[in-house]
Amino acid sequence: MKNRIYFFANFGDWSKIPFGGGEVGNRRTLALLKKLNYDIVLIPKYIRVNDHSLINSIELLFKIISNIFLFAKTLINGQRKGAIVHIAGFYGIMIYFEYLLIAIAKVLHYKVIYEMRGGGANQYYEEGHFLYKFFFKRAIRRSDEIFSQGKENFSLIKKIDTNKRIFYYPNYVQGDFYPQQYPQKPKDKINLIYFGRLSKTKNTDIVINTFILLAKEYNNVYLEIIGNSESQFYTDYIKNKIKESNLESRINILPACNHKELKKHLVDKSFYIFPSKEPREGHSNALTEAMAWGLIPITTSQGFNRSVIENDSLIVEKLDVKCFVNKIKYIIDNDLIEQFSYNSYNRVLSNYTDEIVLEKLKEEYDFLFNVKFTS
Repeated sequence: MKNRIYFFANFGDWSKIPFGGGEVGNRRTLALLKKLNYDIVLIPKYIRVNDHSLINSIELLFKIISNIFLFAKTLINGQRKGAIVHIAGFYGIMIYFEYLLIAIAKVLHYKVIYEMRGGGANQYYEEGHFLYKFFFKRAIRRSDEIFSQGKENFSLIKKIDTNKRIFYYPNYVQGDFYPQQYPQKPKDKINLIYFGRLSKTKNTDIVINTFILLAKEYNNVYLEIIGNSESQFYTDYIKNKIKESNLESRINILPACNHKELKKHLVDKSFYIFPSKEPREGHSNALTEAMAWGLIPITTSQGFNRSVIENDSLIVEKLDVKCFVNKIKYIIDNDLIEQFSYNSYNRVLSNYTDEIVLEKLKEEYDFLFNVKFTS
């Protein structure tokens, strides 16, 4: 009998491209589990509604209740021996729903993995009311193991349960994306890039202002921005900033592209500017993808940026344009581009590739299938 995994996660609409990092990550986890040749039983999370109008809110409530019944029915009729229930969750407002799933699985005598995806766990806990803290702590304590996307969550988990086993399960780059050899960067140009969503919480305007200040000192600095804007208003705001700078010939703005095209844009870039203050920022896929191509990330400490980069000299402690400029200037003026670029590339190839994560995931599941936990 094969070991079985009941995988509950938000996969989104399979007929469409995944929406957001959560759906991307869950589909990637599924691909890894299939490679490990486990017997996978999917329990898809309900698909979100477009908005919270009265009709859609009623529809959402129906979807949630139906999802709970589907989850319970699948496990009631399921295989307990040699089986694990893996619940990919996002805590926050979802903690009550996710705790109910954990409780159902434990009552039915299954081993349970609670995977914490996305960032913001500490803030949710610190600002949460008594009820939130109660259910979050219960979710941690009743789960047999916690999978965490970021190391920044470890202290909170251990504060709740000092003996809780935690598995670091980060995002990663796939083998067909990253180069097998370090991609040398141009010597005559310093190319900056931002790719991702163009939005206020990602502070794309700071990227542009950083470039403008650098361009005043270096005539060989160029900027490329790739992504779709959250609104026409923000698009116009960005374009006006560029127009006012009189540097349009050195700035290239492109719409979001697929991974095959993205590689072509990353190969000759030296810096990835990432001034995100996105509240739910976790382990940014864009950050790891940039580093895999030898880009030097200059970022905020939002989400799991600090532990992924593991170089505080590249972390901007204050969301200020001059702070970003000074970090980049120091690297340029001290001729450190090649060294820092190679360090980024090596950091990913040593920690964040699909092969490395797959091997560690197999080791962890092998342990979980063979160890006995209490119900």
